[in-house]
Amino acid sequence: MGKLENRKYDVGITWNWEYDRNFIYQLNDACVVQGLKPYIIHHYNFAETINLVKNKQIEFRVIIDRASDTDPRFLELLRACQELSKNSYFINHPDYVNKAIDKILFHIELVKHGISVPLTFIYYPTDSVDTLSFKLRQLGTPVVMKPADGVNGGGAGVLLNAQRIEEVMRWHEQHRNLVFLLQKQIVPKMLDKKPAWFRVFYALGKIIPCWWNPVTHVYDPLTKEDTRKFRLEKINKITLEIARLSKLAFFSTEITIDKKSNFLVIDYINDQCDMRRKSKYQDGVPDEIVDRVVSLFIDQIKKVRLKAVRG
Repeated sequence: MGKLENRKYDVGITWNWEYDRNFIYQLNDACVVQGLKPYIIHHYNFAETINLVKNKQIEFRVIIDRASDTDPRFLELLRACQELSKNSYFINHPDYVNKAIDKILFHIELVKHGISVPLTFIYYPTDSVDTLSFKLRQLGTPVVMKPADGVNGGGAGVLLNAQRIEEVMRWHEQHRNLVFLLQKQIVPKMLDKKPAWFRVFYALGKIIPCWWNPVTHVYDPLTKEDTRKFRLEKINKITLEIARLSKLAFFSTEITIDKKSNFLVIDYINDQCDMRRKSKYQDGVPDEIVDRVVSLFIDQIKKVRLKAVRG
């Protein structure tokens, strides 16, 4: 085994979702082109990798985590990397992720800092029928139910357009151990025949907004001309504040404008952004945005490497 210095990698990339393959290998190839040393961590080499890390035989300057949200073994690896090197840069740092994806905690944080969100109640497994009925009367229908823990991405566990208390209770029966957020379902205003609904990426200080259709899930880039035409500058301001509060390096958020022209944050934080390309999947992210995210990641890895070399 070589000396530790020879076993330093510029970036370790964890992944375990089959549809992440193209994004991961695009990152890997971009690193190689730039003269960086990448190390991909998947199920097939996980055991070997965590042993090497714990034995201080390899080290990563940057860790890009695309797996710990669904497999706690990868969280163990992140913790081992933290113990080995206090200077490692995480995308995203595990100490910040748990708070950010807890929808109840982050809902409170957003409200406290003056960011508008839909009227919301918490639906606990212990709620009586009378308590639930009261909450639904306050909200009005239709309502949306969202799991509060934020672990299951891609809309898992979400119920849309619930009209009656029986629908809400039946959904909760299917997910008995979950705490839910109950929210008034927002109908967006229309802007040139497009719903005023946006999925916004935050990547290492840069804001990349997209039109996003909440029914078809189809993305389109939000241009500077669109932003000026429809006076959407507030989207950037809101996203920057979410970044400041969450301390995450990379995430997406959903923002909509209701029929009274209020800007509302709908899906607070998604820390594991789906990076499938639109050229391959109808509901994928526009290719140019995927490419930009990869470029921003590469720039950050180069900055961390340069800082480490300079000591």
